[in-house]
This record gives sequence, C-alpha cells and structure tokens, in this order.
Amino acid sequence: MPFERRLTLDSSAAEYVIDVANVVREPALGGTRAADLDRLAGLLDALADFARDPAVQVYAITDRSLLTDGRLTARERDLLEGWYRGGKLEVLPRADDRILELADALGLRVVSADNFLDFHRAYPWIPGDRDRFLRPVLEPGGRIGVRPRIMPVPEEWQVSRKEEEGLLLRAGVVRRWEHSAAHRAVLSRDWRCPEAGCPLFGATGRPGTALPRRRKDRVLCPTHGVQLTDAGPLRPRAQVKVVMDGTVRGRFMVTEGDPVAVGRAPAGGGVALGAWIEDSAVESVSRTHVVLSYEGGALSVLDERSANGTWVRRRLPGGDSTGPLAHGVTRRLRRGESVVLHDRLELLPSGRQFVFEDDPADGTVTARGSSAAAEPTMMQLPLHDMG
Repeated sequence: MPFERRLTLDSSAAEYVIDVANVVREPALGGTRAADLDRLAGLLDALADFARDPAVQVYAITDRSLLTDGRLTARERDLLEGWYRGGKLEVLPRADDRILELADALGLRVVSADNFLDFHRAYPWIPGDRDRFLRPVLEPGGRIGVRPRIMPVPEEWQVSRKEEEGLLLRAGVVRRWEHSAAHRAVLSRDWRCPEAGCPLFGATGRPGTALPRRRKDRVLCPTHGVQLTDAGPLRPRAQVKVVMDGTVRGRFMVTEGDPVAVGRAPAGGGVALGAWIEDSAVESVSRTHVVLSYEGGALSVLDERSANGTWVRRRLPGGDSTGPLAHGVTRRLRRGESVVLHDRLELLPSGRQFVFEDDPADGTVTARGSSAAAEPTMMQLPLHDMG
C-alpha cells in the first residue's frame, strides 16, 4: 500500500509517533544521501511488520526545516508539503516537545534514535524507560527494522548540554546537520546592538551573555531584528551548581582569569554558601573551603586549608568513585566529576558550554526549569569536627 496511507493526525487512531526529520536525516538507516525520504517509507514498512498490521497508523511530526532541506530532492520536498497541507503531517519549528507531549498524553510509542536529553526534567518518565520507545535500525540485508530500546539515564552535565542545544535550535543559532564550530564562533563573541538602550545587547546593563539569532550569515538582535556588531571576543566561563540533598540551591559563574573562592563566608568576596543554605551542613564547611578557576576550557579546584577536607566524586557505570583532594594541590576536573564539600553538599559543574543567564540580582537562585537536579542524594563520606 502507498506508505503515506499509514500517516494520520487522528490521535485516536495513531499507535506510534514518529520524529520524521530524525529518520530522514539518519545515514545509518541506509542510502548514500544525507537526507532521504525512502528511509521513512522503509520505517513505515518495518512498523507494519512489527505491529503485524499492514495498515498501522502513525502520527508523523517534523521540524519545519525539513520542508526546505536542500539535500532532499524537489519531489521529496513537494511530497512533504503535500502531506502537510493534506493533514497527514504535523510541522512545527521544533518537533521534540510535541512528540513527547503526544507520547505522554496519549500513550503513543515514540520511534526515534533521539535520547531527548533536554526533556528529561520535563518528562521524568523518560530516563530508564523500557516500554515507550523504539529505535529504527538497519537490518542485515539492507532493510530497515525497529527494536525496543531502553532509554539512558544520563548524567547531569549531559542533560544540561542538551537543554542548551535546545535553546540554540529554537533561536536559529544551530542547525542540526551543521558542525558545532559554526555556532561556537557566534557565541564566543561580544555582540552589540545599534539600537540605543537594547536590553540584551546594549553597551551597559546587559544580562550576561544573551542569545543572538542567526539567519544564514547574519547575526541579529532578537528584540529589534537588526544586525549586531562584533565588539570582540568574550572571556570563556563555566557555570557551577550548588547541590544540597540532590536539589539545586544556587548557581554561580567562574570566568577565565578570575578564580572564585567558595565557602561558608569567604573573606574578601566569593561565593558564600551560607547565604543560600541555612542548614547544619554548612557549619562543617570552612569560611573559604575551595577556590575554583577556569582555564583552558576546564574547571580546576584547589583546597588550601579547609578543616574537614574536600572530595572529588566521579560517576561511573559500575558505581560512584570518590576520593579525597589533597590540600594545596590543584585538581583539574574531568567531565562528570563534582566537588564534595559535605556528604549532603556538592559543587556540580554544568554541562553547558555557553551560559545565557546570570544569577538574579537579589541573590535568590533557583534551578532552571525545575527546583530539583537530576542527581541522587550523595553517599555518606567521613567528616571530622571543625577545629
């Protein structure tokens, strides 16, 4: 049967929801082209075999960019446009959130190779799910098949990185098929808006590093729609989360060239944890417990003389690995490592490479999109009384 007859936007009839762009743009599903609509046809045949239903009904959603993807043929783009206008294909600026909304509300199974890391906080049933997702695969012999999949349980930095990518996609700064270097150049520069008093890209009073829009080779102000002026490079910086009992209580920035002291109440400025956390755990943290610095694209931690010591924890597939940090030794943190100040309190580097918001001026800091980090309660560590 013509494969488009299996497409429906009738939510009461659909059994599966498909991320069409994810399938069409996946070279691992066969063919020699970067984008090929035949992959969708093969997948729909595979679903019919999997469901043992030749007329299986599938709710198909795609990113709008697929309809103008120049790597498809003109005929393929016309087919997509016809399905869209004929009520067989839902087209959105970005499809992922809608796909998960349908899966969540209607119980549809999702067919996609995407791990949806940027939506794990919004849909907490995704991590570790064994029932709701199918992965398209290329079977021996060249046919496309589908297999049930177990969704990964990611680390916090991976979730943060995907959330950032979602921001960039919605702003047009990133294109899914484009190498990341294309947007790194944009996000590493200091952009200025020619409009006086621009809240995002004005000369003063700006909210940290705002997110520009990119349209082809132009970098635009989201507020005024005018082209921005490049005022030079930005100093790299990293975001660090203060996590207490698995909940993000605050976050702060560490900028290259400006080490930050962290403790109960660091002398001469820094990050005072006692301002965010009123708890006996903070009493076991020294006034200046550690100093964080950011150089060469990585965070480093130094514990000069804390009374109760500092630990570095690394999450591994076989379990957490935790070891003490020697006094006076600067430790360069690897991806996935956190700095443990107390058995209930840690400093967790974010996975974000580009940060678009500073802490609120009143000092009240909350987790982005949720009051809870996707982190388990920390293991008990040996602590000594403060001298």
